[in-house]
This record gives sequence, structure tokens and C-alpha cells, in this order.
Amino acid sequence: MATAGAIRLLDMEEDIFGYSCTETIGKEDLEHIFRHQELGVGVIHTYIRFLYDNFMRGNDQLSNRFRFVSSSLVNKALICREPDSCREYLVKRFMASSTNNLYLWPYNSGCHWLLLAIDPLKEVVYFLNSIDGEWTNYPDMKQLVDTSIKVFRSQRQARVPRTKSNNITWIKVQCPLQRNGIDCGYFVMRFMREIINMNQIEIPITYFDEYKCAHYTRLQLEQIKEELCQYFIEKRLISI
Repeated sequence: MATAGAIRLLDMEEDIFGYSCTETIGKEDLEHIFRHQELGVGVIHTYIRFLYDNFMRGNDQLSNRFRFVSSSLVNKALICREPDSCREYLVKRFMASSTNNLYLWPYNSGCHWLLLAIDPLKEVVYFLNSIDGEWTNYPDMKQLVDTSIKVFRSQRQARVPRTKSNNITWIKVQCPLQRNGIDCGYFVMRFMREIINMNQIEIPITYFDEYKCAHYTRLQLEQIKEELCQYFIEKRLISI
């Protein structure tokens, strides 16, 4: 991929995001990883495909428990421009639930990545933000999630107590925090890896004991980058 602007294509099968698509990986995306710069959606989605292939494929327990939301179909820009289509996609994803599922959604606010882990049946949203911000800082995102869960509730004709009818449970998880302005994408990828590895629908408010720390070390982030690079080679997105 020596030519500026060169791209590679990675097929994303329907089971990953609920629809078949092709992810575009540009030379710039690879440079961002090699130089440890801010990451785009193509890299985040490629890592999701890595998680699916290496942890979930062939493992019915994990593949039935964890699912993903596409950051290409639901992000800040689209929420502001096409809120109805974003809501329809989320509700459709939630309607695929047969048991309690945890939907992992890397959310891009325009300049920052954070992770939402949504259990639509229990109506619980786990909020993992590596800069320690509050979900109230993202009102459009929160309104979309709350509305989508309520529509999902209505479509499956679920009954909830009146005291809960307008009250979706949001939980701020005390996850590791970044110490610079560029690591958010790497943190989100590691959050997803650890959640799937723990194989638990419920995320403790103080995070998992096995991964509890104030900040990720450089080695912990390098592990994510090494997995990405190996996966790029495996899928012939780069050559050596």
C-alpha cells in the first residue's frame, strides 16, 4: 500500500452488524496505527471483525450473548441529520434479541470515541468513557438510545412498571482513563475485547477486577495494535 490514497476492502458479514457491507481501509488508516494517531471508523470496525473471527465465530455462547452496532450507521453526524434512520437501525438490531444480549456500540462524537454496552431487554446502558466525561455531555446520543429502547419495548409489547416507563438505567463504569488526547479509539477496542473475554452481560460499576487499573499501560495498548496488524496481514490488507 505504498501509493497515497490506496485502499483495501474487508467484507463484513451480516452477523456482525445485522447487514452485509464492505469496510474500506485506506493507507492513511494504517499509518494512524503505525504512528499511534487518532483512529477512524474503518480501523474500529476491522478490530470488531477480528473479535468476531477470533472470539465469537464457532462459539455459540459468545455469539449469542454479544452483538455489535455499526458506527457507520449511528454516529453524531447521522444522529443530527437522520435521527429516524438511526433509530430504525437500533430498534432492528434490538429486535434480533432472543435472550439477553449486550450490544457493543463504539460511538464517535465527532472528535472522541467512547463505548456504549446496551442490554435492551433489561433496559440498561453501560457508559464507558476514557476521558471520564458524563453521558449528559452527549444529549443527542442519549435521547436516541432512550427512544430506541422505548420503541423496542413497545414493539415486543413488554410491560414495565409506571415508575420505570420513562426511566432507562444508565450506568457510568469506572473504566481505565487515557492520559492524552489520542488514545480513545485504542481504549474502546480494548474495552470490547475485555468485555467479550469476561463473557458477562453485566459490567461492574468499578469495571472487571481482572482488568481494573487507573490507566492502560503502553504495553496493553500495543497488544491491540499487534492484533490489528496481524489481522491486516492475515486478511491481506497489508503485505510483508
